Amino acid sequence: MKGVSLQLGPYRFAPALWPTLTFGVVFPILLGLGYWQMHRAGEKQLLVERRATGEVTAPLTLSAGSQLTESDRYRHAVVVGHYVAEQQWLLDNRVYRGQPGYHVFTPFRPDGADAATLLVNRGWIAVGASREFLPALPVTDQHVTLSGRLDSPASVGLVIGEVPLRSVADRVVVQSLDVAALADARGLELLRYALVIDEGQAGGLEYDWSPIPQIGPEKHLGYAVQWFGLAVALLIIYVGVNTRRNGSDGDKHVKA
Repeated sequence: MKGVSLQLGPYRFAPALWPTLTFGVVFPILLGLGYWQMHRAGEKQLLVERRATGEVTAPLTLSAGSQLTESDRYRHAVVVGHYVAEQQWLLDNRVYRGQPGYHVFTPFRPDGADAATLLVNRGWIAVGASREFLPALPVTDQHVTLSGRLDSPASVGLVIGEVPLRSVADRVVVQSLDVAALADARGLELLRYALVIDEGQAGGLEYDWSPIPQIGPEKHLGYAVQWFGLAVALLIIYVGVNTRRNGSDGDKHVKA
């Protein structure tokens, strides 16, 4: 900025207005992106560790009075009861082997008085010839035992518009499915996580669940290094273009 300078031995640091404004905007953004990627790496690492813990933890038996905590995510679980198939939710934009489809969530009532309802992720099913007609989703009404892994419904990107969680149609297509939001919208008592049933279970469809994040923690760390590297490069450029050796920019003393 004009009139602001710092003497550094034989050099003078005198930042101009526009480079300083640009630096003041871009530099914090680059740092913020770097710290955000580090945060994401920590989250992904936690998921990987929970998944590993779930592999060696004894299966959880879900029954009346069961309460799930955050540490139960990815844990193997077993439940006895029956499907409640009056309404099912189809989570859209689930691609399996290059084909678009849905994840099908069906309520399940564990045995026991006043047992909270459990959402069961029955697996993947193709969209079919047209989105105007939803696939048939028959499910047994018999008393069954299910086993699987506890997890949240798959997350999606930007959701445009209101998610129709209050709909009471027998099959509802949703772009996102949050268990707590669904419970609140429909006045249901739902367990915190859905049960992604194992292959070969009663009512199961195409099994395509994987707890491993598509982008692992090391990838996020790599992105963080890139953003921090850009921030350092910008700082070096900013200092470089605004630093001059004394007498090299037209400020030489003119002898009388």
